[in-house]
Amino acid sequence: MTETTNPTTTSRRSLDRWLTMWNSDGDLAREICAEDFRIHFAVTEPDGSTPADDIRTADDFARYLAWWHGQNPGVVFTAVADAIDGDHGRLLWDVEQGGARAGGVDVFDFDADGRVRRVWSVGRQRSMRS
Repeated sequence: MTETTNPTTTSRRSLDRWLTMWNSDGDLAREICAEDFRIHFAVTEPDGSTPADDIRTADDFARYLAWWHGQNPGVVFTAVADAIDGDHGRLLWDVEQGGARAGGVDVFDFDADGRVRRVWSVGRQRSMRS
């Protein structure tokens, strides 16, 4: 019997690992992100820079995450709610650092293999639980 891959199942796997990647293991980007991965942030770094604008591949993203983890020790992301609809997904999340909590939303496009192709990310205003 030949097993077929269900894109919704693999998209779910990618979405479920997204915050693990942000919390601890940036190398997961190489597994869950498509070759032509892009991420679009609606915020800048505290110094006003936008290093994520240069991300063009999963490897670029893994390197960015290694840098980001070094700049943001102790940050913890938690999922609030998510949904997958075909090759699109949404994730509401909270982020906590030093007792302060804020929230955001990521909107995803998945490729045919369920890997993340595009992400639009907005956050850091208030908790998504409020």
